[in-house]
Amino acid sequence: MKLTDLSPEMSSSGDLPPRRAGYLRVSTKDQNPQLQYDALVAAGVRPEDILTDIESGTVNDRKHYQVLINNILKGAIDEVWVYRIDRLGRDQYELVHFLQVLEDHNCTLISICEPFVKDWQSSSWAFRALWEAIGDARFELLRLKERQKAGITAARARGVHLGRPRKKAKI
Repeated sequence: MKLTDLSPEMSSSGDLPPRRAGYLRVSTKDQNPQLQYDALVAAGVRPEDILTDIESGTVNDRKHYQVLINNILKGAIDEVWVYRIDRLGRDQYELVHFLQVLEDHNCTLISICEPFVKDWQSSSWAFRALWEAIGDARFELLRLKERQKAGITAARARGVHLGRPRKKAKI
């Protein structure tokens, strides 16, 4: 993506259109980001302005997430579009930091599935709903870890070996 190469066209009112960036994330290569991509394009984000990471939302130094933040800091983006808030990450502290970066640089966050997010700075209701969405992202991460732990416990109870294959003893 070349956000610095954006060539904005003047609107009929003489205002420049917002410089948009889309961000999508899936956790593994087995997951398909097409739904998120199609929704961002349908919302008007140009395909060349969509950043994609294939990495867990618990990892904050994802390559394209960092590109997104750096472009916000440079003032190259006016709007960040996501499919859902949890696509930005699952670490509530990082999400708060991200919101601070947006606010400090007059950048709007737009979530396709959570339209109230756009008004988080001006509406107490939207602000509260955004905090609940951030909490939902964290809650889902904790539920995922619980399911994983339960699955491992159940597999061990059935005698399934987990991890690397055991070394065969030399006789």
